[in-house]
Amino acid sequence: MRKRGIILLVLTMIATMLAACSGNKENGKASESSSTQGGSQTASATAGSKEESAKFSYVRPVWGAATYTKGGAYEKEMFEKANAKIDVQIIPVTEYDQKIMTVIASGDIPDVFWAAGPTDKKFKDMQDQGAFLRINEYLDKYPAIKEAVPQSVWDTLTDDKGNIYFIPNVSNPLIPIFMYYRQDIFEKLGIPEPKTVKELEDALAKIKQSDAKMIPLTAQDTIWGLGALSTSFGFTHFGWGPATGEDKENPNTIVPFYLTKEMKEYYFYLKDLRAKGLLDKEFLMAKNWDHAKQKFTSGQAAVLGINWGYGPEIYSTLKKTHPEAKIGILPPLEGPDGAMGGIRPFGAWDRGMYVNAKMSDPDGFFRVLNWTLTEGSDFRRYGVEGKTYNVVDGKKVLLGEDEKEADYKTGQIEPLKFLQPMSEALDWDTIEATYEGSGVGEAFADAKAKFEAYNAVQYPEYRNPTVFSPLEVEQGAQLYTDYLQSVVDGAIINDKVTEQEWDTAIDKYLKAGGQKIVDEVNELQKNKTKPKY
Repeated sequence: MRKRGIILLVLTMIATMLAACSGNKENGKASESSSTQGGSQTASATAGSKEESAKFSYVRPVWGAATYTKGGAYEKEMFEKANAKIDVQIIPVTEYDQKIMTVIASGDIPDVFWAAGPTDKKFKDMQDQGAFLRINEYLDKYPAIKEAVPQSVWDTLTDDKGNIYFIPNVSNPLIPIFMYYRQDIFEKLGIPEPKTVKELEDALAKIKQSDAKMIPLTAQDTIWGLGALSTSFGFTHFGWGPATGEDKENPNTIVPFYLTKEMKEYYFYLKDLRAKGLLDKEFLMAKNWDHAKQKFTSGQAAVLGINWGYGPEIYSTLKKTHPEAKIGILPPLEGPDGAMGGIRPFGAWDRGMYVNAKMSDPDGFFRVLNWTLTEGSDFRRYGVEGKTYNVVDGKKVLLGEDEKEADYKTGQIEPLKFLQPMSEALDWDTIEATYEGSGVGEAFADAKAKFEAYNAVQYPEYRNPTVFSPLEVEQGAQLYTDYLQSVVDGAIINDKVTEQEWDTAIDKYLKAGGQKIVDEVNELQKNKTKPKY
């Protein structure tokens, strides 16, 4: 949740920006003028032509390690191919939302930066006030960009005047969080593969008893890391879903996750695991977000919760450090109250990009973006032959992370990424090739089977992101900060937070305005049917 001070700074920034942009309120006309520079340029123009190099600043989050160093070999090759000079700044994803607001509030707005988009009221207000470039003309000029995003998403992002300002980072919303486990350790201890949350806890206890140095359970260092486990408690994590006791398919009332009985049970269950020494003491506390992955791949942990996309790296790295190790993927687990584990779907996009209305050469950015989706598509997807991929039997096979030179590792490539078209969001051939390229092709079949098993049961976001409760917009962040943040953020890791303290905080929040927010959302959102993916 944002602090009130940041919001005030943002509002001040908007006023300053509007004063600077007062002569440029018709973004469309400015866009048209800049998009027709050169006269003969067509929709098929690419960044690789003999035009002047595109130059722009670019701020984005990174999900991998924040190790990017400017001037690397991959960057130089991309800049040459794309005819671009990009000033990149990265922010770790766990810090991004807060830090980008601070950057914006400073008034030194990047030419292009990632943001939540118009489903966030702050950005919607900035968008409406003219802070960002209207991009309709560029989508017409560069159809590859428009075609990368489903029309239904563009429709959602189009305002009531028919204008679009936001470029969504579309993604496959079905991204399961797996729990990888040391199958060889389970077999050695005679532990059958768990099918329920209770069986998992019993297994963790047995592992701890047999080896005091082994961490029974660790997870990606955000609460998402145990997403496979949270679904077994039957609620929509980090979103709005049916109130406790409501029909999951057609609820009358939806509430934020922290107001459900199931979420409270889940958080205090994790607290109990931690107290018993079964959950990594560094969970939610380590500064290095991927510490859990490193612990598992170095043989220090028996079970790892993490985004399924890290599979090839996990298998290949552990295979090198512990050749005798066998890895399994836990199936969806039945929870304490009978709820079946599954997946918490993400949205159709995860953040995206705004272009500063005052950018001097917006067409340069769109030329580069278009290049990444046309002539530069292979470079975007595969990189450099011999450095990031090899050709095997006529197929491009991506190299494992540990097989790459420093300049070609993910940390040097991710910061220079823009969009992946929806058509590539779930490409099984590419995923299989990634497993094969990492030398663990035999693990692909199980990963695909578990992907399908997790997606069989879904706990999606029920709330329409364009519905804004007036009180929530005005006071929601402050109410959460004042009444809930300490208990929600501290329930798992703070020994002083008790269930009674939790209940008291929830009661005060509801009386202070939380209940009115819930009522307003439910009154404004008529359709509360469970979304289907």
